[in-house]
Amino acid sequence: MTLLELKNVSVSYGRIEAIHDMSFAVDEGEIVSLIGANGAGKSTTMKTISGLLNPRSGSITFDGEDITKMKAHIRVVKGISQAPEGRGVFPGMTVLENLDMGTFGLKDRSGVKAGFDRVFSLFPRLAERKSQVGGTMSGGEQQMLAIGRALMAQPRLLLLDEPSMGLAPQFIRQIFSIITEINQQGTTILLVEQNANQALTRANRGFVLETGSITHSGTGKELLANPAIKEAYLGVG
Repeated sequence: MTLLELKNVSVSYGRIEAIHDMSFAVDEGEIVSLIGANGAGKSTTMKTISGLLNPRSGSITFDGEDITKMKAHIRVVKGISQAPEGRGVFPGMTVLENLDMGTFGLKDRSGVKAGFDRVFSLFPRLAERKSQVGGTMSGGEQQMLAIGRALMAQPRLLLLDEPSMGLAPQFIRQIFSIITEINQQGTTILLVEQNANQALTRANRGFVLETGSITHSGTGKELLANPAIKEAYLGVG
């Protein structure tokens, strides 16, 4: 079943077109990866899906409902949650307070405790640092907190924007392992990532963005085996 669909979406910053006539879909239960160089339009795509940017043309459908003009906070209530590029944790708030911010859109508060339990099960380090303020945590810990906060909204679709950016190798492996576990628990994931090898290894399907347009698509395995993808994104000539 198709959960998210973009049809002929274009997004501009003033006169500069960042996304051009983009169309793709994400099926329920998948991990779908968007890869591409800096400036390719990956983060713009995520911000458009989450409602932080408005498309100049085209449509976005979520669970069969047109959300193209829907406000960002309503999209969270509908089931779309994002861990943004740069993490965006509240530096003066504790881990618990940061996580609680992710529950603002929940009409039924009965699931909040289960949300905390889930996050602390996925990220035991956060459980150990419940009272620590976000600004004093390492980059890897802040990334865990950003993903945990997004999960507190109980999303059907989790948007992850560059989750491995700036992290040490051991944290990168850990974060991607947890991303797979989140998906196995039933959450659909759309992943934007410069670490193409990790992103495509774990993806059901992937899309390559270049200057705002999709140039390649296929299963994760197909893209990993594509000579042009290997040369451009995996450092294999």
